[in-house]
Amino acid sequence: MSSKRQALRADVQEEIQNRLMQGDWRPGARLSIDGLARDLDVSPTPVREALAALERSELITYQPLKGFVVAPPLTAEQIGELIDARLVVELAAFTRAFGTWQALLDDLREAYAEHARIAEQIAGEPKPDYALFHAYFEADNAFHEAFFRHAGNHYLASMRDVLNAHGHRMRQTWSEGPERIDAADALAEHAEILARVEEHNHDGAQAALRRHLEGVRERSGGAASLPGA
Repeated sequence: MSSKRQALRADVQEEIQNRLMQGDWRPGARLSIDGLARDLDVSPTPVREALAALERSELITYQPLKGFVVAPPLTAEQIGELIDARLVVELAAFTRAFGTWQALLDDLREAYAEHARIAEQIAGEPKPDYALFHAYFEADNAFHEAFFRHAGNHYLASMRDVLNAHGHRMRQTWSEGPERIDAADALAEHAEILARVEEHNHDGAQAALRRHLEGVRERSGGAASLPGA
């Protein structure tokens, strides 16, 4: 494959993935290769290649006679496994990030303030739209992203990117209403993590992060870890 063709495929894949992450299509929606090619003003070939690559990320699936469709939300078992993976990766990144304590603290304070601002905005809207929910999830994600930005480990950051794609599927219940957004609980748990970091208390912040992710598991309906996991 030529470098020019690879670049085009990468651009098409990024655009489709962005649309998936922004909720442009509901779970189960069919993704037409020809329709996307017309919309993106490219030939069907890079679209087909991009969809095949995205299938490997499990954001979309291929169904006989129907073609590529948006993947369904995660099951309880899959959510449980996702949280298990997040516990391993985020706790490891957090320990490394603590070595740059002041920079980590500054970023966590900024991310927390933005998260709280958007949560307050959602609470004040009778019918928040998806754009606002998306902004909320991005702000929530930014708090956790700070661990990886300061961890200084490219491979941990790559693992985080993979988990983020699956986390999008866990958030696909946004249309069921603001009662499904765990803003109050998440903000309280983030505040506890931040407070322990402000105290320069690594072990306390680690414990708070673990409690937060276990809370996310419970609120999301994820299956519990196996004994000893």
